[in-house]
Amino acid sequence: MTALYDAVAAIARRRPDAIAVETTAGRLTTYAELLAQADRIAVGLRARGVTEGRVVVCSGLANDASYVAFLLGICAVGAAYVPLLDDFDADAVARALRMTEPALWVGPDNHHRPGVSLPRVELAELQTPADATVARGTAPKGRATAPGTFRMLWTSGSTKAPKLVTWRQEPFVRERRRWIAHIEATERDAFFCRHTLDVAHATDLHAFAALLAGARLVLADPRAEPATLLSQLAATGATFTSMLPNHYVDLVAAARRAPGADLSRLRRPMCGGAYASPALVATAADVLGIRIRHVYGSTEFGLALGNMADEVQTGGGMREVAGVRSRLEALAGYDRDDLGHLVLTSDCTSNGYLDDDEANAHTFRGADFWTGDVAQRLDDGSLRLLGRVTDLVLATDGPLAVPQLDDLIAERCPVAESVSLAVDPETLSNRVLVVLRPAEGTAADDAVAAVDELLTARGLTSAVLAFDRIPRTVVGKADRALIRRRYLPATTSS
Repeated sequence: MTALYDAVAAIARRRPDAIAVETTAGRLTTYAELLAQADRIAVGLRARGVTEGRVVVCSGLANDASYVAFLLGICAVGAAYVPLLDDFDADAVARALRMTEPALWVGPDNHHRPGVSLPRVELAELQTPADATVARGTAPKGRATAPGTFRMLWTSGSTKAPKLVTWRQEPFVRERRRWIAHIEATERDAFFCRHTLDVAHATDLHAFAALLAGARLVLADPRAEPATLLSQLAATGATFTSMLPNHYVDLVAAARRAPGADLSRLRRPMCGGAYASPALVATAADVLGIRIRHVYGSTEFGLALGNMADEVQTGGGMREVAGVRSRLEALAGYDRDDLGHLVLTSDCTSNGYLDDDEANAHTFRGADFWTGDVAQRLDDGSLRLLGRVTDLVLATDGPLAVPQLDDLIAERCPVAESVSLAVDPETLSNRVLVVLRPAEGTAADDAVAAVDELLTARGLTSAVLAFDRIPRTVVGKADRALIRRRYLPATTSS
């Protein structure tokens, strides 16, 4: 029931003075200090009625050692935590509370709280004796989760509404240890995290990977400017990080404006969560002096694929993590051996989506996990991820994943950034929506005309819209769901 807490506690006993968490503001916390803080939080949770199997929601917590200690305290109690993301509006918060029936809200009294009748406590208060403890024999309030469940994290919501994924500690620790072995992490490493700890990209690829390896976790401010993050990566001596493609684009731009940052110690700069183009990989090697490693996984399944070869990986091929098997299923309406729907299997995955039988039946089919992503099998047997099945369009020369289309646009058109979406996500058609940001010094009409011409040449029917900025999710991805809701109806109404 407490596998994750126990694993970190064992490291704290063996190496109590080793640095567990460092913030880019210079605050250092040892493993012994982190565990002591987690124990105090566990006492505070129990005093407020949070017992095994109960749910706690949190919001507005800073990226610091206290948040990490809170996660370990939750594990020690045997409870589960649910972060309410920064971009949740009142309706999203209300939906989250209905789904999870929490016993407690941890975080500052912010704009999410008005009208919510739920006990709330500041994270700092959990580390001090409660003013009033729960009377003996009082039944804890709220939902009872499956035994061993320690977290419920939101999917990105790239298709339809965000869903809530539940994980138990024991399979999570096994899955995480396999990943640590795959990336060859040791206690001498430092994991640099620029994501909010509210999301899986932060905890899975950084926080828990670092702690279970006995390494150092470096927490940055997710709102920091790229130039600041670039200098912090160098100053902290980070050896591991994982970012989205657009984050590496920002670092490249910052390095070009102010060259000189030494990232020579960054031996595992990983890129996951979205398609990384060959051009970006080559540019990062040239400008930043780093060799991006491709990785792939999901909030529901864990980490599945990776390529840790010390080379400029423009081919994008990845291989399965130990314990993971993969296959390609033919796409509806287009049968091709080397291109298909990626299906994975593993003996340690999440419990699936909370209270969503339809989504579970669609995604978890027996032992198989249907990822919803398109992959290409390369000549060497490795897999290259191309994007969502619902983001595939039919060009004159066959199916084309929209990330590949965005590559073509970046290569041939005066565009700083583009996001392409299939207009007909349920079928394979030639209709596409492109939202773009023109290159500096290029008029919006000229950028739109260039993209229109390119798409027409590929046999695609398009609507192209230009904006000064492209909306992003709290993780930093282009907010494809928002773009689809906001702009597709207008472009297809005729």
